[in-house]
Amino acid sequence: MIKLKPILLLPAIVVLFLFYSCRDDMQVDRYERPDWLAGKVYSQILEQPELSTFAKCIELTGYDTIINVSGSYTVFAPSNQAFDKWFSQKSAYSNVEDIPLPELNKLVKFHILQNAWSKIQLQSLDVFGWIDTLDINNDKPRGFKRETLLKYDNRKYGWNQVGEDDRTVILDTLNTSHHRRVITDSRKYAPVFFKKYLDIYDLTSQDYEFYFNRPWEGSNDLYFGNGKITSNEIFSENGFVYVIDEVVEPLKNAYQILEEDNEEAGYSKFFDLVNYFPQFSYNENETFNQPGADQGLQVDSLFNLSFPELTFNLTNERTRPPSGVTGLPENVTYRYHHGLMAPTNDAFDALIDEYIRIPKGWGSLEGAPDHIKSIIANTHMSVNPVYPSDFSEGFYNGEFDRVTLDESNVIQKEFGSNSTFVGLDKAIVPRAFSSVTGPIYLQQGFSKVMYAIEEAGLLPALKRQNKDYMLFVESDANSRVDSSLIYNPVNESFAVFMISPGGAQRFILTQNDLRILLMNHVATQQPRGIARKEFLPNLAGNYIIVDNVTGEVSGTAPTTNGYKGTSTVAEFPKILSTTADNGTVWEINNWFSFSVTSIFNRIQTSFPKFHALLNQAGLSLNKEFRYNFLSDNEFYTIFIPSDEALEEANVSSMSKEELQKFLMLHFVQGELIFTDGNKAAGYFETTRIDEKSTPFSTVYTQLYVEPDVDRIRFKNENGEIYTEIEESELTNMLTGVNLGESNDNFSNVFNNAVIHEIDRVLKVNEVDTQ
Repeated sequence: MIKLKPILLLPAIVVLFLFYSCRDDMQVDRYERPDWLAGKVYSQILEQPELSTFAKCIELTGYDTIINVSGSYTVFAPSNQAFDKWFSQKSAYSNVEDIPLPELNKLVKFHILQNAWSKIQLQSLDVFGWIDTLDINNDKPRGFKRETLLKYDNRKYGWNQVGEDDRTVILDTLNTSHHRRVITDSRKYAPVFFKKYLDIYDLTSQDYEFYFNRPWEGSNDLYFGNGKITSNEIFSENGFVYVIDEVVEPLKNAYQILEEDNEEAGYSKFFDLVNYFPQFSYNENETFNQPGADQGLQVDSLFNLSFPELTFNLTNERTRPPSGVTGLPENVTYRYHHGLMAPTNDAFDALIDEYIRIPKGWGSLEGAPDHIKSIIANTHMSVNPVYPSDFSEGFYNGEFDRVTLDESNVIQKEFGSNSTFVGLDKAIVPRAFSSVTGPIYLQQGFSKVMYAIEEAGLLPALKRQNKDYMLFVESDANSRVDSSLIYNPVNESFAVFMISPGGAQRFILTQNDLRILLMNHVATQQPRGIARKEFLPNLAGNYIIVDNVTGEVSGTAPTTNGYKGTSTVAEFPKILSTTADNGTVWEINNWFSFSVTSIFNRIQTSFPKFHALLNQAGLSLNKEFRYNFLSDNEFYTIFIPSDEALEEANVSSMSKEELQKFLMLHFVQGELIFTDGNKAAGYFETTRIDEKSTPFSTVYTQLYVEPDVDRIRFKNENGEIYTEIEESELTNMLTGVNLGESNDNFSNVFNNAVIHEIDRVLKVNEVDTQ
């Protein structure tokens, strides 16, 4: 221990010697600023002669004593020349002293960002923080917005309750005695544009020019709003200063733009529609955090304002990601920006006249259901910003409709703080109005089906573009008579009544019940009208059968009068609309019926001799009620020889292996082939394992089948007719699988096979196979 002491004391002695030898120098230099250290941001602005006007703005607002004291900042300072240009456009102001102090405050604070951002940092951000070129989930600078110092005061809104459900709506504060003060959620955000950001979203310089009315001058340029950064970074002790060539006025959010009610256009009617959907929620914490509240002084109750039924909150400065996007941090405003396309009052009226004020329609927008109103509103909004590049290529709006815009209809354009804004002199027509759902949503006589579509969530599927649907619906009047669809608007529930001689039994319909009911009544193609019968697939996986001879249309089971009625009826639909752009709409008096029998049960019951052969060949699992070479997840067309054909071919004398191959040639897999001629002729894969198979790959024998109108033909090896099937009661027998539960009100079934009886067996060495 004694030996260690000199080693420990030596550094201390040296330190004391050095301290006392330079003590006087330290006292002299301690409070002097090193020559290399730059001043704080305001001091740096003062040193730039070209920023004297903006320096005066900062001084008049008192921000010289703020940004030069504490905190870190990035200042985008307009040059004197930029102010000269700005004053020339502002007839009310000739110098900064003319600008009212509240407006000057906003102007100054909007040009100052919280925190210090270098040029590289301005181009290196996403919602997860700094991008990392090695992280595929965070390697692109999608974060183009930055938070400024500008924050508006909490705002007072007028409100009232309207309608039978006492819905809260926003009114002008001068038109109501009811007011609520709403918390401003955030400071204003401002965009910083750079080439890499444009490239990420396939934007062009013209997209920037469209909103900011100036060309994009160089690939290495950075723009703060409409102001181009013309200087290098001007370093300061607590941040950066950039010279920009334009005065950037504070950006308004979508709500603020709308409420300005541009004199040339006027969006007040669309603005009133937006104000129909607010939701005020009391914020107790913010209320009692106000000065004086803890001392018992009276303070305003504070509320949060949202618009949950609309695509985005027009009043919020903070933006949200699209619905369904998960795994993001709480604040994603850096990246996400929204879109608003507001129709002028004239355009709005034209839309209402064409689609709402129609015969048998709702009469007025006020008389229409709330979801009709929200459809119109959300049709003119989008989760993402909208640029000219999107106008022709198309973009998805808040109703998930793919929309294109004609730029000639644009009468106003503005880049807002939370949304791009486009004013239109022609409204966007919701696809809910122009597709097969149009006659249902726009006529009061089909409101129950409309509400059922909404409850089932099927509107996106039914309004798809480039489809050719046949939609069959029962009117409110008919469903009321047969009690096949009952809607209670009070609790928004659906039910059916099964009426029998013994009375009536009520069944509550679930969302799944409604989906099955509706999807069963949507054929995915139109009949050609040539064959005697056509089999049209529907959205539920079943088939709608059209008898072109009689005009009767049905499901896979006989149509009944009412829900599971005891009497059958023939259904002859009448056309309701041919103007939809994705199909036709038909009115029916009774809903179609659908049922299935499994492949096993159908063959065992209707074709016992063929079933016996399958059993003899070891292909039948009778205890499991299935055949071991078939799957419920595959489609089949089955050609079953008649008993006479089987006897004539003497197939019972075949060996087990021969019998297996023989029988499996009669099962085409992967296709449902009917006698309606809607399937092209060709070679179809059967379930028979071909001799070309190897231990490493299985090859299935392909059979040539020629579907035709009202018949199906088979050829021999020479191309001559081997046998053919005529449409009859022994053809087109559908089988399927029940995916539902025993207590389902509407069976969740789909057809996976069709059976045809043929009068001649198919032999691999006699028919045309590939």
